[in-house]
Amino acid sequence: MNISSNIALVLLIIGVLMLAPSSAGLQERIFENKIPAHIPIKIKIRKEKEESFKDLKNEKWLREFELEVTNTGDKPIYFLLIHLGTNVKFDGGREISYSVMYGRPELGDILTKATSDDVPIKPGETIYLSVNVSGAQLWETLVRERRFPESNKFTAEFQQLSFGDGTGYFVSELYPPPGRRKPQ
Repeated sequence: MNISSNIALVLLIIGVLMLAPSSAGLQERIFENKIPAHIPIKIKIRKEKEESFKDLKNEKWLREFELEVTNTGDKPIYFLLIHLGTNVKFDGGREISYSVMYGRPELGDILTKATSDDVPIKPGETIYLSVNVSGAQLWETLVRERRFPESNKFTAEFQQLSFGDGTGYFVSELYPPPGRRKPQ
């Protein structure tokens, strides 16, 4: 290669790097779904709430956020817990996060059986989950007071699911584990 070819190559690389998107130039809030594929749910932001969520200038995005959850399995779901991370760190470096939950809290213990009063998410059924309003209002206040930066990324992580019969998933692992009998 001669000098003019080297200069052209360097200019081309610089041009490509300048066009590459950077987090500083982020134009909208991002939703990252980290739910493992083997968990029998499908999640996404509710279509009607997507624009509100993505708008980095919307300070009420968390209050307006709705997570659409569909049971993609063949068993009813009686309890579901999903953590939503803001990508914003608190004092000790811990991420500020929120939880959304479906079902009676006692069913969070997978061994607890559903009763006739418990309403499941039936196979193929879709529900909508929201962050607690007071938690969302506190977030808005802390951002407005500049105690935290605004979040530009929201990450969904699976925690727990109960089928109401003593089986389910705990942090993406089947319970009871394969080869182990279901508790009586």
